[in-house]
Order: sequence, then C-alpha cells, then structure tokens
Amino acid sequence: MAPDQPPAHVDQRVTDNAPVVITGATSGLGRETARVLASQRFPLILAVRDVARGRHLADALSGNGIAIDVRQLNLADLSSVRSFTDGLLRDGVIPRTIICNAGVQTFDRLQRSVDAFELTMATNVMGHVILLEPLLKRMAPGSRVITLGSQTHRGGLRAFGFPGARWSSMGELLSPPDPEPNAKDNGLVRYSTSKLACIAMAYQIDQTCRSRDVRAASFDPGLMPDTGLARNYPRIVQKIYSTLAPLIARIPGANLVKTSAENLAWLATSPDAEPLMGRYVAGRKSRKSSPLSYVPDLRQDTWQTSLERAGAALENGPKERPD
Repeated sequence: MAPDQPPAHVDQRVTDNAPVVITGATSGLGRETARVLASQRFPLILAVRDVARGRHLADALSGNGIAIDVRQLNLADLSSVRSFTDGLLRDGVIPRTIICNAGVQTFDRLQRSVDAFELTMATNVMGHVILLEPLLKRMAPGSRVITLGSQTHRGGLRAFGFPGARWSSMGELLSPPDPEPNAKDNGLVRYSTSKLACIAMAYQIDQTCRSRDVRAASFDPGLMPDTGLARNYPRIVQKIYSTLAPLIARIPGANLVKTSAENLAWLATSPDAEPLMGRYVAGRKSRKSSPLSYVPDLRQDTWQTSLERAGAALENGPKERPD
C-alpha cells in the first residue's frame, strides 16, 4: 500500500503527548539524541535490540518525569519489525516523529539477515520501510520522519575516501550473489549504497505524505569517530579506528556525537526546522545530495521492492538464522 493513504480518522494535528521513536537508541548517535530529547521533555519510545540496555538508559533519562517506553526491535528480523509495529497499533500509540537512526556497517564479507537478505540493506533500509509503512498512514498532520543519510553515498574526498554508492536495483541489492566477485571493498560499498537508499526513502515519503502535512527529511550527521559504527570490523581495524578517533574528530566535516545529536533532535522536533523538510540536511542547513538520489524510479524501487520482498518473506515463514 502506498504511504499516502491514511485511515479516515486521521484529522487532528500531532499532540504534545505523542512520542518520538528512536531506532537504535542504546548507543552512539541514537543514545545521545535520546538524551537531548529527554532533556527537552519529549516522550520517547526507545526501539532497541537489547531491552535490558534500553531499560537502563530509560532509567537514566526518566528523572524529570517524562514518559519513556522501551520496546524490542531488531530491524534485521522482519518478524521483530512486524511485532513492534503491531504492538504500537494495538496500544494505540502513534508517534509524532520517527527517527530512523539504527544501522549497521560490515567490513567485507557478505552477511545476511534472519530472512536471508543482505544484512546492511535489510537493516538500514528494508527494516525501516516495514516499520514506517503501517505507521505513516496513521501519523497526524505535523508529524515527521527523519532518515539517516551520509556523505559516503557520494564517495570521494567529501566522503573521507569512502567508495560511493553503486546502485543496481533494490532487488539485487537485497539478494546479491554469494560469494561476491571483487569483494574487497563491498562492505563499504553496501553501506554507502544503503545511505543513498535512506536519502531517497526520505524524499519518497515527503513527496507522498506532504499533502496531509506528514513530512520527512534525511539527516547527515557527518563523520562521528566516537560512535560504535565500526563494531562489525575486524578487531585490529576496530583498535586502529578507536585509537585515531580523537584525531579524526578534528577533521573538517567530522562531528562529535553530542553536536550531531543536538542537530538531529532539532530537525526532528523544532518548528524552525519545517523549511528543511523534504531535503537532505547537514548540521542545520540544506545540502544537495547526489543526482541519483532524486531519480523517481530509484525512490519508488527502494520503497515498493522493500514492501514486496518483505511481504513474501513474512508469508513464507522464518528462515534459519545465519551463522
């Protein structure tokens, strides 16, 4: 179903008690963004893989009396995504903002999700599409969706030497051959390509939902060396990355997590950020994304193929978990 077909009862603007959902809220940018929003007294839903860590964070943030709900969500497991959205709808909880923060980055070896899709695209893109689809139709006017983009989708110097996105089709990206040819840098390419898809996804949502004032934007947090994004790298690479992080943070275009979190929280909730909806945003300013991200066919492919492939996977039942 297209994301712009709401039930007839959606006719009131977002209320103050409607929560902000943050995926991947227990580490890095997600955790710091939760801290910022909690300090601003926004009700939160922490959508996390590790519920115990989520509850620990909620306890630390709930001292000022705001409502913080912790719910289990593994974006790489479609049944978990469905359980999460079904639970929200069953409880009558409709978010004011959904921050699609969670993401993974593998190093080189092809990894697959529980449902046998390529792990990076399944987590960073498909999982969020499946989460958003049933909620978008019910979100009130004034609501927002924020996806996480990255300059890596461009590649080159502005992406700190990261290889740029290599788009084929959403179907091929979700189900690449195994073993892959020329796999040396494919883990990095999969990540940058997933960021292209995240940007395109925000454009698609904004285009189809803006008529009822549900808006979307994609946020580029910059290079943040003090996050855990390299957690799936080999140990030696993790050690090097951790050692160099303080130096990397001083490079133009790099940001401390705290700075990026403050900007993300602002984009997600502030009335002053309204002019930036429908755009790719770095800091608190609009930035052009790559020409490919504006291609309508790519935007539609990202959204529709995710829905179709996920629907087929859920209908056919769970797969064996990957090693």
